[in-house]
Amino acid sequence: MLTKKTGDKMLKSIFSGWSFLKWLGNGIIMILTVALLSFFVNPIFAVGYVIMLLIHETGHIVAARAYDAIVRFGGFTPFGAYIEIINKTSIKENAIIAISGPLCGLLATILYLFLFYFLKDYTFLWLSFFGAVVSLLNLLPLNPFDGGKVIAGTFKTFPLLFIPFLAYGIYYSMDQMILLVLFTVMILYIIYDFVSTRRRNRFKDLVQYKKSTRASIFLVYLLVFVLLGALIFTMVMEYREALLPQIDFSSHISQFQQWLNSILP
Repeated sequence: MLTKKTGDKMLKSIFSGWSFLKWLGNGIIMILTVALLSFFVNPIFAVGYVIMLLIHETGHIVAARAYDAIVRFGGFTPFGAYIEIINKTSIKENAIIAISGPLCGLLATILYLFLFYFLKDYTFLWLSFFGAVVSLLNLLPLNPFDGGKVIAGTFKTFPLLFIPFLAYGIYYSMDQMILLVLFTVMILYIIYDFVSTRRRNRFKDLVQYKKSTRASIFLVYLLVFVLLGALIFTMVMEYREALLPQIDFSSHISQFQQWLNSILP
């Protein structure tokens, strides 16, 4: 159990409790991420990607600190970054902390889009588009995504509304095995996530704060979702050909093989 003294000490740094091995492991992941993105795209994209992750996690951290939560930076993974909340927070606080990350992700997406318009560097367009897609996926109303945590604190039955549309997709994709499997898995996961939430008996927590507050958080969630979708649609319509970097993977792979041959006995 964390005492108040321990909590105050941990609040001083989001890196409290990090061991040398954790610093080393995160450093390696960071270097490899930047190196690979620099190799396959360019260094500006690599650094911009890391900055985008940090902006997203900063949103979570600032919101968590606003509720005096004991928060620690969990570290980087090959697919992103995460934070850890040490003490218990309410279901409302969890929802607000969860939506704060994608909200900052939306701001980062808009920032990169402005940089593209001013600098005319397509790297920032790619960053904006990539950031918008990742943030939109992160808003899926299912666990373990941020969207799932928002829905858990606002409108738990919302994911069930997607089942009829997915069932309709199954009906019209009988001859396309990939889509058929995808829609079926999505329906099963929605049901599983809903049932597991009920088993945790979290539904009763919703009555602990006003419906108007839940509605406000949910509307912010929908607004961020719609804005990200609109940005993606606009970029696709205006810059369809430029969005995907013209990467010659075969050339890069050949260069990588030559490098390996040069260092291996």
